[in-house]
Parts: sequence; C-alpha cells; structure tokens
Amino acid sequence: MAADLFRRRRSDRVGEVLGQHLALVEETVQAMARGIAAQLEGAPWEVLEELNVDTHRRESRADDVRREAELLLVKGALLASTRRYLLDIVEGVDQLANSAEHTLDFLVLQRILVPDILHPLIREMIQVTLEQVGDLKGAIVALLGRDRDAVRRAAEVERKESRVDELLRRGILRLFSTELPLAEKILNREFLEKLAALSDRAEDVSDLVVMAVAVESP
Repeated sequence: MAADLFRRRRSDRVGEVLGQHLALVEETVQAMARGIAAQLEGAPWEVLEELNVDTHRRESRADDVRREAELLLVKGALLASTRRYLLDIVEGVDQLANSAEHTLDFLVLQRILVPDILHPLIREMIQVTLEQVGDLKGAIVALLGRDRDAVRRAAEVERKESRVDELLRRGILRLFSTELPLAEKILNREFLEKLAALSDRAEDVSDLVVMAVAVESP
C-alpha cells in the first residue's frame, strides 16, 4: 500500500513537471514568433535583439525543467516501457525550444531582411506552427491522462506539418523568382528551412506519442 502511494505521488510529480516543461517550450516558440513578426513589421534591430534575448531566457528555463523531468523518469517514476517513450518525448519537445531559439538567433545575428513577397507565407507558417505546438501539448497531456484523444491530437500535428511543408516549397519558389542578390536568397532560404524545421520536430514527437499510446493500450 505504501509503495503504491509513493509510486502514485511520483507519477503525479512527473505529470506536473512535464506540464511545466510543455508550457515553457510553448512560451519559447511564442517568443520566437513575436521576434519574427517584429522583423516583418520593420522593428529596429535593437528591439529584435531584446526579443532574441527573451527567447534565449525562455529556452534556458525550459532546459532546466527538462533536466528535472528526466531525472524523475530515470529514478524510476512510471513503468519502464512508459519511461522510455516519455524520455524520448521530453527530449523531442525540448528540441522544439532549441529550434525556436536557433531560428530567431539566425534571423537576428545574420541581419536578414525578409522580402515583402515572403511575409504572408511566413506569417502563415508561424500560425500553423503555433497551432501544431498547441496540438502536441494537448496530445502529451492526453497521453499522461491515458486519454485516447492523444492519437487524434497527434494526427492534427502531422496534418499541419504537411501544410508547413507546402508553404516552405512555395516560399522558396517565390524567393528565387525575385531579383535579390544570390547571397540574400541563400540566407532567406536557410531561414525558411529553419522555421519549417520546428514543424518537422513537432511531427517527430507526435509519432512518439502515438507509439506510447500503442504500448499503453491493452
């Protein structure tokens, strides 16, 4: 009885810490989105640098909580099969924050001037990615609650990844139809690819959620 109670408390603590980590990662992606939006609106680089620092800080806090979550899992909270998938999910989710940080970092440090023709596509890419992160968060929360809705939310992540891929292809085609110097085209393409990589990472984690549900299913 005491052992079951202890295990249940540790399981509750894992859920609490994973929830904190998910929230911090989502905040990091939102901070990146604010930075990119500011650049598209013509904000001075000094403002963008401040937004970049804010994104770094949020990513750092997410990293701290990730380590706490991994430590709890390594110490034996939950069943072994579930722990393995959750460790991979925690790592994958944390990579979303890293990717968001690197994307805005690249834009600001390289002083990339995004041509107007790309603005609508980039805004849509950001919106879809934010929705993806919300769906992924919902899928993981559902997984922790043993809710079958986890699979549906994970499927939404995958569907939206296809949309981001389509927007990336269209963006690159538009970019190389412009008269921009080749060096600027290459920098802008790399920025677009970094932004789209967030969506790819979210899809990878959603696949892990589906596999974890399969393992947990009777």
